[in-house]
Amino acid sequence: MAAVAVSIAALTLASPAVAQDFEPGATSLNDPLFPQIGNGGYDALDYEIDLRYDPDSNRLGAGTRATMTATATQGLSRFTLDFQPDLRVASATVDGAPAQFDQADAQPRFSSNPKVTQPGKLTVTPPAGIPDGQLFTVEIAYSGRPQPIVDADESIEGWVRACAEPGDCDGSFTVNEPIGAQSWFPSNNYATDKATFSTRITVPRSHLALGVGELESRAQNGDGTETWTWVEDDPTATYLTSATVGLFDFEVGMMTEATTGAALAIYDAVDSAGSPKRKDEIGRIVGRAPSMLNFLSKRLGPYPFDSIGSVADWVPAVGYALENQTKPHYAGDEDGPFVSRDEQLHEISHQWLGNSVSARRWTDIWFNEGWATFFEVYFAGKAKNARQSPQQFFRAVYAADAADFVLAPAVLDGDPANLFNGFAVYDRPAAMLEGYREIVGNRRFFALAFETAQGPSAYGTIGAKAFVRDAKRASGLEGRDLRRLGAYFGQWLFREGTPSLTPADFGGR
Repeated sequence: MAAVAVSIAALTLASPAVAQDFEPGATSLNDPLFPQIGNGGYDALDYEIDLRYDPDSNRLGAGTRATMTATATQGLSRFTLDFQPDLRVASATVDGAPAQFDQADAQPRFSSNPKVTQPGKLTVTPPAGIPDGQLFTVEIAYSGRPQPIVDADESIEGWVRACAEPGDCDGSFTVNEPIGAQSWFPSNNYATDKATFSTRITVPRSHLALGVGELESRAQNGDGTETWTWVEDDPTATYLTSATVGLFDFEVGMMTEATTGAALAIYDAVDSAGSPKRKDEIGRIVGRAPSMLNFLSKRLGPYPFDSIGSVADWVPAVGYALENQTKPHYAGDEDGPFVSRDEQLHEISHQWLGNSVSARRWTDIWFNEGWATFFEVYFAGKAKNARQSPQQFFRAVYAADAADFVLAPAVLDGDPANLFNGFAVYDRPAAMLEGYREIVGNRRFFALAFETAQGPSAYGTIGAKAFVRDAKRASGLEGRDLRRLGAYFGQWLFREGTPSLTPADFGGR
């Protein structure tokens, strides 16, 4: 036996290294609402996006490209990116070498509604396999007219042409939740694969261009164009990025973050076509952003990013605001750009809970919106002559018609058309959080909020089970009351119908 073992060892030492297997990366991350998006086989680390944009034609021209730096998490023979075929790829390279590519619709079919956009995929085949653990870069050159994505509820997102009314357009308005980022750049379009971003946007000198993060430079190119470069060095979900272009009044300021004393840049842009009255109203509201941010930082801990701002555009076809990282976007209404106090507080609170800590899957969107709605209600309840206290908000939600409780927030009937259901995704989870506050008391409640924002999930993601686990641990309850708390979360998050458990069942603290 010993002689045989020696022979095998000698043979092993003399043999060449075993070749690594290379296989295609997964073309889906199996989201329950969006199985068409997300890609396996790599971890995106950084994106460099270079857009050459003509607002008049709404066209991304020659020289537009996106470069992703990633680490292979398996031996890759090929891999996919989320990208709409409205924009045609001219070339693809992997580590500088030409690569084959193909654009096609993702599978399976997303919706039978012909108005709804089918997600797309870009498949890249490098000239040689990429070993597991290897850092690599893929550069995609593309051009064309980006089209907005029509969601399952027929709302629009992604690259939306910024038009105050049909024919009166001045650029783009990018609001990417849930999948709109792939309407203007190729990516791994899923919150579990956050990355850093550098966004360079070349536009006519008459226009302003806004990206995620901080303004690094503005460079005049000598041909009537200017390049704006924005850098975000904190991990960012693709749906929270920006590439908004338009005619704006633009102001840059500074503020001091209360809990750390850190200096934060402020970037505020207001559509230049807004009336003086609207601009004055917006100025008063966005002027309160520093105090709102500090109100929240005292409860959620240090602000997670290096700047804050706002984009008050005039794009009534959108009809909603979005918490774009560092620069919440407000679409305005038919009368012009508009920002309200409540929606600004809502979007700023998302910077902690939604942006830094994001929903792990799209059925966890209740986490983002529930926390933001809770803080919107809590902040409003602190105002003089407040219309409603948080306790009154809970009672109003709980008294809603039984038909309103038909959707379970963490399930949503498996239908992406329910993703932004106002009651199931916003009001019911916010009431659940208020009920938890009444059950455990302010000290334990805000300790949970702080730990959620600043703990291991910061700059990452969280799911429903992890949230419930953390909330139970933070509650201070034991035995029967702790088991009842688990049932409380089960009823409010996972079950259809009006919950039977309320703070009254716990006696309060």
